[in-house]
Amino acid sequence: MTEPYCPECELRELQSKITRQSIEESVSKMAFVKGINTPAAEYERRLSICMDCPSLRSQIMCAECGTYVAYRARILSAKCPSADGDKWAKK
Repeated sequence: MTEPYCPECELRELQSKITRQSIEESVSKMAFVKGINTPAAEYERRLSICMDCPSLRSQIMCAECGTYVAYRARILSAKCPSADGDKWAKK
């Protein structure tokens, strides 16, 4: 007898396979498009800010907005969603 299909269980299984390494591999394979993607130095700066942020969960997800920080940091037009203000904004 087969188990009944459970979308919640399937989602949990998929989420358990998502790691910082798998996300970084995926982001590194994205083609760079000038004006769309963040240049490498800026991407690294943004990620370093995220890694020091108390809203970071499991070293991959922003608790403020629920996105994977590596993907958000890769988008040039993206802003940091912190309630304290955009932490990525250059001062």
